[in-house]
Amino acid sequence: MLRAPNIALFVVSGCLAMMGVLSALPIELPIPGLAGASAWYIYDAWFLLAVGSVLPQDSEAEENPNRQRGVALTRA
Repeated sequence: MLRAPNIALFVVSGCLAMMGVLSALPIELPIPGLAGASAWYIYDAWFLLAVGSVLPQDSEAEENPNRQRGVALTRA
């Protein structure tokens, strides 16, 4: 079952994809070694999103949305 990846994964993938697109354009970027690898940056962004949507999430966290980081929240 596919799930939405973590928001941090979206940010990292977006940055990689943007670096790949910008490195393919004929502009000068201040990042050395970026010019010849534009397709790899875009592929890495796609791969991260694909892996993030396929990996299973913690089923216990899905059943109890009030549970965070392994500690159950209780009402006093």
